[in-house]
Amino acid sequence: MPISLEKIERDAPRLIDLAKKADISILKANLTNHQAKVALCLDISGSMSFLYSSGKIQTLAEKILALGCRFDDNGSIDIFLFGQNPHRVGEMTLGNFQDFIPNIEQQHRLEAGTYYGKVMKMIRKFYFPEGNGDSRDSPFAADEPIYVMFVTDGATSDEEETQNQLKWSSFEPIFWQFMGIGKPRKDVSGEGLSGFVGKALATDFSFLEKLDEMKGYTDNATFFNVEDPESISDDELYDILMAEYPTWVKFAYSKKLLQ
Repeated sequence: MPISLEKIERDAPRLIDLAKKADISILKANLTNHQAKVALCLDISGSMSFLYSSGKIQTLAEKILALGCRFDDNGSIDIFLFGQNPHRVGEMTLGNFQDFIPNIEQQHRLEAGTYYGKVMKMIRKFYFPEGNGDSRDSPFAADEPIYVMFVTDGATSDEEETQNQLKWSSFEPIFWQFMGIGKPRKDVSGEGLSGFVGKALATDFSFLEKLDEMKGYTDNATFFNVEDPESISDDELYDILMAEYPTWVKFAYSKKLLQ
């Protein structure tokens, strides 16, 4: 069972309103008393600099922690980073959340590169070590699902590996919620210099859209985009995070991925 709201209010009062809002979205999704492990996977490529320095990533991480507390009795979420290389940096908890992102910024400088596939392999290996993050073509069952919130502001340099990782992970009880931050290139209009500059500054999320549409053993990935993580209300964010996940959970049970 998730930790109580009373414990959250006592140990981390800053998160109590977020936890209550997450509860509302969970209730609407018919996932009350649902157990899952929540992970947050964060892009640390150089273009993410302002999102970190402005505190926007810390704020987003707190929102994901509040959701994790409603799914997990440990009151924590696992944090992974990716840029040129993948990193696992431990757990964000009710006890250490307030300065968690600034602290990991000091330990992990932004990197010149973006590789989704490398960190997806690390995450799969961490939760399902017997598979080593390698290819899989038959169902693997576990007691609880893994919900991965995957945050990036750009395209990956290892598209083939990423697609393979997503395909192989469709045989495992793991759900990928991809969140793109930035203005999509397809939404930029205008001619001449302004149009050229606008498209140059925008982001091509077409590959993430392709991942959303990929079909494997299960449909275990979805994608949404925001120009700014703080431009979306907490209620709307949690509703989006609970939009496709409940359907996947039912399907995962029917496919014997959850027991």
